This record gives sequence, C-alpha cells and structure tokens, in this order.
Amino acid sequence: MKTLNKVLWIIFITISTLGLVFIFIGIKAPDIFDKLVNKNIYDFIGTFLGFETIILVIISILKQNIENSKSKIENHFFKMLDYHSENVRALTVKHIKNDYNETVLGRRAFVIFRLQLIKLLEIVEKINVELDLKLKKTEIIDIAYISFYYGIDDAWKDFLINKLKRYNKSAEIVTKLIFYKIKIIQNEKTNIGRTNQTNLSVYFRNMYNAIKFIDRNDVLSQKEKEKYIKIFRAQLSNPELYVIFLNVVSRFGKKWKDNNYIENYEFLKNIPFDYCGKYPPKEFFKMKYEEEEIE
Repeated sequence: MKTLNKVLWIIFITISTLGLVFIFIGIKAPDIFDKLVNKNIYDFIGTFLGFETIILVIISILKQNIENSKSKIENHFFKMLDYHSENVRALTVKHIKNDYNETVLGRRAFVIFRLQLIKLLEIVEKINVELDLKLKKTEIIDIAYISFYYGIDDAWKDFLINKLKRYNKSAEIVTKLIFYKIKIIQNEKTNIGRTNQTNLSVYFRNMYNAIKFIDRNDVLSQKEKEKYIKIFRAQLSNPELYVIFLNVVSRFGKKWKDNNYIENYEFLKNIPFDYCGKYPPKEFFKMKYEEEEIE
C-alpha cells in the first residue's frame, strides 16, 4: 500500500510535468499543439485537470488507509506490550539461596536468573579447563544457558547429553555439571541447577513476536519501526537485558541473529558493559551503546 502510494505520486508528478509542457505549447503555439494531441487546448486543460483530480483523490484515500493501518498496528503492538508486562508481573521464583526462604515476584525474578547464570558461567569455565575443551566464549555461554534453561539433574542426564552433543565429551560435561550442582548445594546452600523454561519460554516468545510484528510491517517506515522497538526496549531492566543477552548469544538466539534484530534496533543498547563480566556485549554485537554516548 505504501509502495503504491509512492508510485501514484510519481505518476502524478510525471503527468503534471508533461501536462504543463503541453499546456505551455498549446498557449504559445496552438497549431503545433493541435497536431500533437488532436485536441483544443482548453478541452485538453479540462481533461488534464479532471485526471489529476482523480489521482489526488486516490492518493488521499490510500493515505487514509495507511493511517488507519498504522493505528491498528499501534493498537496491536501495545496490546502485545501489555501482555508482555502482565507476563513479567506474573513471574514467581524461589531465591537460589536455600537459606533465603523467599519467593521473588515480577521483574525482580530476573535478578535471581542473573545470579544463577553468573554461577553457571563460572562452572562451565572450570569444566572447560578441566576437560581441555578449548571452548569459545559463545560456546561457554551456550552450555551455561542450556543448563540454566532446562536445569541440571541426574533424572534427565541423557536429555542434557543430547542437547550438548555438538560438543566433544558431552557426557563428561553433563557429569561435571551435575557434580558441581551437588557440591554447590552442599557447600554454598545455593541451587543453581533448577529449570527456568516454564517461566521464560512465553517471555521470549512474546518478545520476539512483538519485534517481528513491527519489523515485517511494510506500512511503517524504518524510523517508525525504531520508535516502537525503542518503546519496548525502555521497559527492560538491567537484569532482564543480561538474561536476554545470554539468550541471544546462545543457540536460542538463532532467529534473532538471522534477522539481525539486536543490531538493527540496538536492542541491548542500555546494558552496562561491566555488567556482563567477562562477556562484554561489544564483543558480540556491533552497535552504539548508551555508555559510549555518555562518554
């Protein structure tokens, strides 16, 4: 629809230019004009203005349709944003410290998710050294995030091995993960092995679909798309950005990376560099970060 509107404007401008040229010829040299179009100059002007009016009416109708479409898109987007916010408010997790008999609600759950991921990254780094795996940073993140998402438990050991089969010594990796989970529970009273997929699957699915909905809508200009994604981005806390960052770097972020959503819309723009420890976002996504703009 937007493309058609542009085409009609091009046609309108082209016809207007040609029409004015013919009218100029008709006024200055009516005999030559009559031979060119076989029509009286004044009849031509009437026909020309009538045709121009029709095109302008069509353009006006299309413009109104575009504005109506944009209004529907905006309403739908904000409904998706409201649903996302409701999903965040409904989050309920237990603190990873067994000494804290505390249920954490809503957005604060991401603080607990972050603590769990930090510990899991440390464990995978140890396993990488102990098994001489020579893992890249993206691979360390992937293993840690798989462990975070599905959980670590002897009951689904084979499931985890299958999920990590792309890595050498996958069975040994899972055995080590289970060992460290038990050790940390015993020594630090910290449960880093529980599953988080129930809480986060809907969260990430809705977020991705909201961005995809805006990105693939041809009615919106690039600036309008960036405006809506910026509104979504503004809702995210630092702990959320941390979890999103690791999710996207892991295998779960394939669609995000294939569509280049992170860099195109600077989705991680507000995440502090030091907040991610050994895994600064700048190493993974080339874009302008808020801290760079401040500096």
